[in-house]
Amino acid sequence: MQQRLARWWAAWVDFWDEVEHPRSLALVRIGLALCLVYDLAHIWQLDLVLPLYGVADEVGLSDALMREDTPLFYRWMPGTAGSARLLHAAMLLPAISLLLGFFTRTSALVLLVAWAQFASIMPYADRGIDTLCRLIITLLIFAPSGAWLSVDAMIRTGSPWGDGAPVGAWARRLLIGQLVLMYFSAGILKNGLTWWPFGHFTALYFALQDPAVAAYDFSFVRDQPFFLFTQLGTMTTMLYQLTYPLVLVLMWWHRNPGRGGRIAALATRYRLELLWIGVGFVFHVILGIVMNLGIFPWAMLSLYPAFVHPDAWPRLVARLRGASPGPGGA
Repeated sequence: MQQRLARWWAAWVDFWDEVEHPRSLALVRIGLALCLVYDLAHIWQLDLVLPLYGVADEVGLSDALMREDTPLFYRWMPGTAGSARLLHAAMLLPAISLLLGFFTRTSALVLLVAWAQFASIMPYADRGIDTLCRLIITLLIFAPSGAWLSVDAMIRTGSPWGDGAPVGAWARRLLIGQLVLMYFSAGILKNGLTWWPFGHFTALYFALQDPAVAAYDFSFVRDQPFFLFTQLGTMTTMLYQLTYPLVLVLMWWHRNPGRGGRIAALATRYRLELLWIGVGFVFHVILGIVMNLGIFPWAMLSLYPAFVHPDAWPRLVARLRGASPGPGGA
């Protein structure tokens, strides 16, 4: 038993100690930062910087100065319009820097601290996707996401693509674990009646009837067969999220061929984990089109490169180039 535990522990250490190319991690950094830059710039465009970042009785809506636990930012800074703009800039500028991969880890740290202060100042505006993004940014403080396609790589190696030196695979694998946990917990926490059979699977129908989130007029889904389609969509969402931990099993089988018997061999042959990943991709694209959910669907999609092993990207690009007709081609 002791020897078996020793082997398991050695395998566990080796798993987290493996290295790989930084492509996938860098693509997560770029995609997530792009969403954040858009979100923060959109706040500025809508002239919401002062209402969201400022304090009541001065320029904004926050009750930060009325609480006993005043956020640290407004302990140090006056509750003025200039302070509100400063905090917004303290989020926007490092988000841009993170996107460019310039002082990547420092930019992630500054963004995280400023964002945490904003969440404390205006907790009513702090969304679920904001919490997830801050978790990923915390990971990027420690992970070498600036080793590829970044200003940091240009400064260090003379090329924005870096020198191809491998980095730890632990960060990308933790990202996968976070996504699995997020989807599964989202299914567990759906305790409203409309998500379940005794609520007739009407959650999606009611969401599409809510003018606060629906991007278009979906009154036609009250009729059949469209109402049935919304029920099927709700059922699929629940089944998809509650079974998401199977992705880890399927990926483990793919990593360890010959383990798990015939079912594992069949799952590995047809890469069944891609079913969950593909459904999630389509799900978020559709959400981004038919509902006004801010950056949620796009920020989620920005994390999906973590599912792709870095060595697969060159093969994917080569396949796409091979499928494209050349000059004068058909």
